[in-house]
Amino acid sequence: MSTSSIIPRAETSKRWLLKQLNAPRPKCASALDITESDLAQLKVGLNWFDYSLKAQDITQNYSHALVALKNTLRDGPKSTAINLPSPSLFPPTPTSEPYADIFGFLGALITRIKNHKNYTDAIGKALKIIATQSPGIDFASLQPALSVDFQGGHPVLHWKSNSTDVIELEADHGTGTFNLLTIQLTPGYQDNTPLPTSGTAVLWKYRTIYRIHDAQIGHWSQVLEVGVKGR
Repeated sequence: MSTSSIIPRAETSKRWLLKQLNAPRPKCASALDITESDLAQLKVGLNWFDYSLKAQDITQNYSHALVALKNTLRDGPKSTAINLPSPSLFPPTPTSEPYADIFGFLGALITRIKNHKNYTDAIGKALKIIATQSPGIDFASLQPALSVDFQGGHPVLHWKSNSTDVIELEADHGTGTFNLLTIQLTPGYQDNTPLPTSGTAVLWKYRTIYRIHDAQIGHWSQVLEVGVKGR
């Protein structure tokens, strides 16, 4: 069985691994000589990396909402109701001192754990640091699937990352043309494009494709059609 270290490609998967190693396992820590300093550094890394991902998504969403507002102000149509995007609310900033190369530290810690005399495959499985024996993902055949719910009348889109880096999301807000809406790290995006005039409804369409290393991979999703009503 492979015991190679797992440092995932996708940012959300990196965060998940940090969370797994932050889960309380005092017996494992004692048996493997994982120190309180190691555990504290893991916790700091998780807090800051989680904060950075959330803050990045919030900033991107607000930026795209401002672009949508600017485009509507510039080009119309005249009947569009103008809804100003809400100011970004960032998550609380961690109080600890951040450090660089979180996953360099994590990779060295995993290597140290696996080289310890008390290390076993059972411990590796418990800590989620044993590579799974599964067929490699065929990235060329990947096709994301979109789903939707609503927040304040605005569509909120959802998808699965499937071990990719980001998704590229496009929208057609009733113009007949798809335009870039966002490039998103974590699943979940609220489209804050201004809603139609009160009492009217418009059909918005969405499609998305996965990206790895700044390049599109796989296939475009099926087009998701969403009826959006003015408020």
